[in-house]
Amino acid sequence: MIVVSKQKNLFLLAGFSLLLLLLAGCLSPTKKVSSYYRDVQAQWQTNVARQTALPPRNATWPEALQLLEDRNLKMRRGRNDITNAIENVRQVFKDLIPNLNFRSGVSESLRQISSIGLDDVTFSVDSFFNIPGIVNMNTRLFAAKLALLRAQTVYELAVREQTLELYKTFLDAQEHREIAAQLETEKVFAQAVQRAEPVSGDALMRDINGRLLAHEKEADALQTKISDLMGGREWRWNLVTNGIPGFSYESSPLPLADTNRVAQLQMRLVAIEIAGEWAREVGIKLQYWPEVNVFVTGPALYQRINGVTRTWRPDEIVLRGDFFWRIDTRGYVSRQLKQARRDQVLQMEQIQQDSLALVDKLLAAQRLLTLSREQLAQLQRVIPLLEQVPLPGDFAGIISLLDLYRNLREQDRKLRREIAELNALMWFVDEQKWYSPTKPL
Repeated sequence: MIVVSKQKNLFLLAGFSLLLLLLAGCLSPTKKVSSYYRDVQAQWQTNVARQTALPPRNATWPEALQLLEDRNLKMRRGRNDITNAIENVRQVFKDLIPNLNFRSGVSESLRQISSIGLDDVTFSVDSFFNIPGIVNMNTRLFAAKLALLRAQTVYELAVREQTLELYKTFLDAQEHREIAAQLETEKVFAQAVQRAEPVSGDALMRDINGRLLAHEKEADALQTKISDLMGGREWRWNLVTNGIPGFSYESSPLPLADTNRVAQLQMRLVAIEIAGEWAREVGIKLQYWPEVNVFVTGPALYQRINGVTRTWRPDEIVLRGDFFWRIDTRGYVSRQLKQARRDQVLQMEQIQQDSLALVDKLLAAQRLLTLSREQLAQLQRVIPLLEQVPLPGDFAGIISLLDLYRNLREQDRKLRREIAELNALMWFVDEQKWYSPTKPL
C-alpha cells in the first residue's frame, strides 16, 4: 500500500510538472508574437489591395463636421479623458464602500496529498472599512473635480482646433481645384503652341509637366491630412465646399476687449491652471498639520479552518485610531514650499506671456485683415483688365504676359487664403460662434 501511495504521489507530481511545462509553452512570447505576426501579414496584404483602388466619397461641410466629431482620434481621446475624470470623481465616494476579501488555501506535505479532504481547505470572507479624514476627503475630491474641469476645457479647445484644421483643409481642397483648372488651361495652350512651334511648345510642356507632378504630390498630402482628420482611410476624399462658413471680421471687427464674448475658453483654462498651483501649495502646507487616521476592523464574515466554522460577531469589531504629527525639524516641507512658490512665479509669468502673445496676435490679425482686404480689392480690379489685353505678336511677349497673369492669380489665391486664415483666428476666440459640448460639474 505504501508503494502504491508513493507511485500515486509521483504521478501527481509528474502531472503537475507537465501542466507547468504546457503553460510555459502556451505563454511563450515568441510563439505569441508569431501568431499575431501572421495575422498582421494577412491584414497588410488586404490593406494594400484595398488602398490601391479606394472608392471616392464626397463630403460637404456639415458631413465632414459630423465625421470629425465621431471619428477624429484627438477628439475621441479628449472624450475618454473626460470619462476617466468623471470616474475618478465617483471613485472618491466609492472608496467609502467596504471592500470584501475572499481567501482559500490548503497546506499539506507531498506524502499527505492523497489524503487531502475538505477539512484541510481553509476558507474565509472578511471586510475592511477605512474612514478617511475630512481634510483628506476634501483634498481628493477637489483634485478630482479640478481634473474634470481641465479635461472638459481641453476637450473644448481640441474641438475648436480640429474644426479650424478642417476649415483650412477645405480651403486647401478649393485652392487645389483652382490650381488644377489653371494648369489644365495652360496645358491646352502649351499643346497649341507645340503644334505651331515645337521647340517653344516643348519647353512650355516640360514646365507644366513638372508643376503637374508637384500638384499630384500635394494631392496625396491633402488626402493624408483629410484622412487623419476624419479618422479613417477607407475612401478617396473629395471635399465639397457646400455649407462652409464664411466670416467678415474685417468689416465687423471682433471687440477684443469684451471678455463676455472673446477668449472665455482660454481664460477658463488659465484660471484652472492657477487653481491647480494654489491646490499644490495648500497640499504642501497640509503636511504641517497633524494626521488623524481611523480604521474599523472586525472578524471575518465567514471562516472555516480545520473543519471549524466561525461567523461574524459584532462584539469583535475593533475601532482603531491614531494621531501622528511630524515636526518639520529638517525643513523638508519648508523646502518644498519654497520650491513650489518659485515654480509658481515662473508659471504665472509664462501664463502672462502666453496671454499677451495671443492678444498681440489678435490685434495684428485685425490690422492685417483690413490691409489684405484692400490689396485683394485692388488686385481683383486689375485681373479683369489684364484678361482683356490682346496677346502680343511675338512668342516672348506671350510668355511674359502669361507669367504676369499667373503671378497675379497666385497673389489673388494667397490673399484670399490669408484673409480666410485671419478670419479663422478670430473665429477661434469668438464665443458666439461656438457651443459648449461639455457641461462643467
